[in-house]
Amino acid sequence: MAKRVEKFAYLIYETGEKMAYCRYINKMLKQDPDCRPYLPLDPLNDDLYRTTKNGILLCKLVNIAFPRAIDERAVHKNAIIFYPSQMVDNVLLALTAAQCNGCPVSDFTVDDLTNNSALSRCVILEVVWQIIRCGFFRAMNLHEHPELCKLKLLEEEVGDLKCVPPEDLLMRYVNYHLKHVGVDKRLNDIGIELADCVIYAHLLPAIAPVTIRGRLISSAQVLLDDNIENRAKAVLQNLREMEADMFLCLNDFVDSKVHLESRARLHLATIAYLFSKFPGELVNPRRSNESPKAEPMSESSSRNFVNSMAVTPFSTHVCDNLRDGLMSRQLFEVLRSGCTKGLKFIVEFQSIRRLAQFIYNNTNIVRLVQGYPLPLPHLDAEKLSRTDEPCCLSMLLEILRAYITRDHYDEVELLQWTNEQLYRAGRSVELRSFNDRVIAEDNLFAVVLNRLTNGMADSRYLTSKKLDNAAYSISVAHKAGYPVYTKPEHFVGCNGAFVSLAFATLRWHPPRH
Repeated sequence: MAKRVEKFAYLIYETGEKMAYCRYINKMLKQDPDCRPYLPLDPLNDDLYRTTKNGILLCKLVNIAFPRAIDERAVHKNAIIFYPSQMVDNVLLALTAAQCNGCPVSDFTVDDLTNNSALSRCVILEVVWQIIRCGFFRAMNLHEHPELCKLKLLEEEVGDLKCVPPEDLLMRYVNYHLKHVGVDKRLNDIGIELADCVIYAHLLPAIAPVTIRGRLISSAQVLLDDNIENRAKAVLQNLREMEADMFLCLNDFVDSKVHLESRARLHLATIAYLFSKFPGELVNPRRSNESPKAEPMSESSSRNFVNSMAVTPFSTHVCDNLRDGLMSRQLFEVLRSGCTKGLKFIVEFQSIRRLAQFIYNNTNIVRLVQGYPLPLPHLDAEKLSRTDEPCCLSMLLEILRAYITRDHYDEVELLQWTNEQLYRAGRSVELRSFNDRVIAEDNLFAVVLNRLTNGMADSRYLTSKKLDNAAYSISVAHKAGYPVYTKPEHFVGCNGAFVSLAFATLRWHPPRH
């Protein structure tokens, strides 16, 4: 079990977090017919822990946080759960899909969530928190929210804004609205400075839509009372009017100095939810008939991998986040612990010398690449520092390959192995490369997967729709414990690099348990 959870178990505010997550799940899944047998969860008992064991709510929660992360045809639903092994499948599917969509949950096993120990409760709360947190953070990018440009400081460029951690962006969101309504107070620490209710009192009326604003208790009324309990009740009433009261309760204000780390999570979740639903004065500059600009699939998969390795800060624009070399250093430590020892990295940057300092750090990264070695002969420190996309994505792909295959990646050998598996499965096709269209057309990933998993991919769910077939096959791989970071679109678009990575995961990565 992950050491970070063992350490956190001594600090965890179990009752408060459990109640918050129960209320959130009840709100987000109340319309889902598959969840009706389990909802509403009672925040005052152990419903959350009991329902986690069959994995259905966990899979649903992953899909709320990361839309279409799990193809629900791969989930064992209520009517077809007959054996404990099917519940294990569901929990494993949820954990692996969460990992492959950017949640740092790779250390956890199914047993960690289902063994009925006191520590198991902490693991469940940690996993649920990571799914909720990463679900909020993943959308905090300029692809989905171009209005974030309004939070750029005067001396910053857009590239600088892309490197601001999500927690800091949320504080900027709050401060932007405080400034807009003429309030001098500024938020500098989400975990500490929200408990006196002052910021909530001003923020909520500022961001509430006109249709709701008239029902809110005004900031003047909230702050007229010096009693923190009465203030908190007024703030919670306003949050309730905005349907954003899931995470906080009275004790989170009245006993704010106890269990600071856990209460900070609940305030962070509240602000993140408000950001997602109430942009307020952050009006989207995109025209109403213009759809969001999608993040490139390869960039999305690379970002998911980076975040699943628990790098800090959370990556929202992965190529830009490589520019200072510090995230790359963390990734090399994941690949080979201690490999950065002896290399000096600059961690505090001077604005006038910043590019030179980035290049200095990335020169160390180039040395690590050469010493590992990774097949990147033309990797350039200056290109990394200037966020050259082809350069950054090439390095991330090689790091991902090294992680997945335990340094065994060999495309020629992988192609031979894949063809051998297809031959043993009775398929006469012979692939010449992983760009071959026949892989998606004939569902060949599912064929190889079935060879290794005793037929887990049900042929009844394979149709003429290539994208749906790829999504289902990836979810079945997740259910079998294989961390496939490849997207369905990679199969349909014949992206050889990521299609080969999916097969490499089956070939070299041991399935999680």
